[in-house]
Amino acid sequence: MQPHALTLAAGLGGGKFLGTITVVGIAGGLTIMFLAGLRGSDTIKIDNKKKALIWGWAIGQLWMAAGGTLADIGRGVQQVSDGVFGGPDLLGSAPGQGGVCFILFAIAYAFRWKRLVWPAMCGLAIGIGSADAGGVWAIAANVFETALTTLAAKVM
Repeated sequence: MQPHALTLAAGLGGGKFLGTITVVGIAGGLTIMFLAGLRGSDTIKIDNKKKALIWGWAIGQLWMAAGGTLADIGRGVQQVSDGVFGGPDLLGSAPGQGGVCFILFAIAYAFRWKRLVWPAMCGLAIGIGSADAGGVWAIAANVFETALTTLAAKVM
C-alpha cells in the first residue's frame, strides 16, 4: 500500500493536479459547460443575459487562444457579425472593430431576451473580435490571455 501512496504523491507533485492539460482541453471542457448552462444545466446557471454575455466572451477568448479548429470556428462567428455591422452599407461608413464590438454589446445588453443564446452569441463574437479591436477591448483580451497562460503553466 505504501508504493501506491508514493506514486500518487509523486503524480500530484509539481502542481499537475489535472495532469497534462492544454488550452484546447480547457476550451473544450468550458465550451461544453457553456452549452450546458445555456440549455438549462442543474449545476451551471447561465440564467440571465449578463452571464450569457460574459460566458460567451470568455469562450471566444479561449477559442482564439486555443487556435486551430476552435479559432477557425470563432473567426466564422466573428465574420458574420463583421459582415452585418462592420461594412459601410448598413451604417453609412464602417464602424471599425471596436464599433462592431460595442454594437454587439449594446444588442446583447439593452434588450430583454427570452432566449439567452443571442446574448451568448454576441458575447462570443465580442470575445473573438476584441483582441483586434484595440482600446479597452484589447486590454481585457490581453488580461484574460495572460491569466490563462499563467493558469496553463501551473497545471501543465
